Amino acid sequence: MSFGRFPLEVQQIQSSIPFRDAYTDAPEVLKSRPLLQHKTLELHHGHPSPKRWTSPGGWGARHVNDNAPFSLWDMTTRTYRMPSQDELKWLRGRFGDGTISQPGGWFMTIETTNPPKPIPLTIGCMAVMFIAVGEDPLPLTPNTHYSNPRIPDPCAEVSWDPMTFPTVHHNVAILEALEPLANVYSIIYMPYWTIVELEYNDGRVYEANSLPGTVGNRTTLYHHEETPWHKKMSQRTLSRKFDPAQHQSGASPQDRTDYFREFSFISPGCRLESGFGTKGSLYESVNAATSAGVKLKKYDGTEVLTVSHHGFLGSNDVFHPTASGEKIGEVVDIRPELDISFVKLTPEASRTFKNECYFQAETPKVLLNGSQIKSGSWAELDGMSSGLISLMAYAPKFMKPKRPPGHPDIKYRHWKVDTV
Repeated sequence: MSFGRFPLEVQQIQSSIPFRDAYTDAPEVLKSRPLLQHKTLELHHGHPSPKRWTSPGGWGARHVNDNAPFSLWDMTTRTYRMPSQDELKWLRGRFGDGTISQPGGWFMTIETTNPPKPIPLTIGCMAVMFIAVGEDPLPLTPNTHYSNPRIPDPCAEVSWDPMTFPTVHHNVAILEALEPLANVYSIIYMPYWTIVELEYNDGRVYEANSLPGTVGNRTTLYHHEETPWHKKMSQRTLSRKFDPAQHQSGASPQDRTDYFREFSFISPGCRLESGFGTKGSLYESVNAATSAGVKLKKYDGTEVLTVSHHGFLGSNDVFHPTASGEKIGEVVDIRPELDISFVKLTPEASRTFKNECYFQAETPKVLLNGSQIKSGSWAELDGMSSGLISLMAYAPKFMKPKRPPGHPDIKYRHWKVDTV
């Protein structure tokens, strides 16, 4: 179900440049409906909202604003192809004469001085980024020179289908093959190549061309810096265009509406705060804000709400929307390795919590481990500061869990899995 957030300053995020409504390009909040409908879950069906995605569960998804009369995704070979001459002619007619490229083989960049309105997130069922004319696309590979294609593949018996994520067993085999050669703390399986992140400041020195350039029948590159590869990639995004903090006169807006008291419901995406920490602790004068997750029910009928573990390090108390608001529950269990805590809601908060509402994002339907997410799939989030955003999963990242000094390493099959 889709409902606009109440605060005007949050609604304006998506209607102001450059946060243009990618769905309708309308000046008003995306798919806004009266909040009383959010409370009662009553919806007018005379004008149902169009679906934003066609086949969003993997590669080849088409965004609602993608009106290209072709698809670049080949289901048979599980690869994207280059546009034909006729398709290029169509693209030129729509977006001008700027460079059109596929730098990673799984997304497209289009140079243009006039981005389309409303903005499509795919063109021809391929993820697209519109960039300024002459702007360099994001670099997608590390700049170390450890990789040597002449070194034999130490894990040649392992392979998997193109444009799919490897299994945990594939990852274990590759890490075991690399163990005698390098000290690995993370590995990212991009659609067409692998990036191995090496431990930094561990005393190991690697010469140029000293590590295998093919592992598991995939081109393999190495990142060896203090800043993790994914964080370095995030720093290369077009933050000057898409960072809310750089386009607001004051602090970034947050949805501090008290939906519990004013509208008698709470839902995923609502603002939560922790209480202040105990006297004398590091968190004595500090509290943290985060968003509500989803309400889960165990087989025995016990219900809990998921929240971010890092938002409740100093206190187990959970308030909505601020620490001066209503206490809606307490943290009763934690999973630090997953950055998840479980909250036992008060009876009234539990009764009014509605998983069916996620503001403008699609209703949450299933919980997946990172290793279970399909490559190329799209998901929607509606944050208390960002409004609705769409995310595409293009690579799994297996990470070595941190351990206290002197403790044995976690076995490879238990490494944490995130999705990039």
